[in-house]
Amino acid sequence: MKGIVFIFIGAILIMTGVIVANSNVRIKINNRFADEEQSTKVRNYIGIGLGGLGAVFTVIGLIGAVAGSQKNKRNKEIIRNGIVAQAKVTFVDKNYYILVNKTPIYSIVEYTYNDSNGIQHSRKINNIDSKIVIRNGIQVGSMVPIKYSAENPAESVLILPS
Repeated sequence: MKGIVFIFIGAILIMTGVIVANSNVRIKINNRFADEEQSTKVRNYIGIGLGGLGAVFTVIGLIGAVAGSQKNKRNKEIIRNGIVAQAKVTFVDKNYYILVNKTPIYSIVEYTYNDSNGIQHSRKINNIDSKIVIRNGIQVGSMVPIKYSAENPAESVLILPS
């Protein structure tokens, strides 16, 4: 989701840069109008700066979107083919980093589990919908269902009804 926001902001900046560079506005420098050549130069510099910043935002957004897509694909693979286990919740709190109407909408949940070899793993998830956490009664010490990857037991997915 963050990747899409960055792509959108980048596109807006690029469009703004193109509009500024192609505008026919005279520039005022030190309370006097600059001549046409100087105005064109300033507009082009501003347009290139905005377009360049937009390109940076777009590239960051594309990288984030691709990484997020790969993570979602991996999680779906774990849900389909993962090994079912029970995990013990070791930490639950509201994520105050993202607020809507001054209210956190996401929760942070950390849990530990043992794989089939008895090795303990832990995972911290920073963006679980708070309503789902409340509905499922997730508290420190409670047991929650998970699936972990057979290839890499450190990768796991929390299995909760929405």
